[in-house]
Amino acid sequence: MYTGYQIYQAERPKSAREQQEIDRGNAKLVEAVARMWGLLARPVPRHQTRRAPVPGRPAPCAETSR
Repeated sequence: MYTGYQIYQAERPKSAREQQEIDRGNAKLVEAVARMWGLLARPVPRHQTRRAPVPGRPAPCAETSR
């Protein structure tokens, strides 16, 4: 019922104004996706696993701290 009209809309040539509106909408979508990807791809800060040395106790070897 409605699919025939959808096919007509998809196949008909767009005016310059319609194409500009479509391009603006696509640019906004790409910008939003890029912003989200940038937030997701940001490196996760790691917490310090080494503790401050206790006074009077020797510091651990670099080989054994791994």
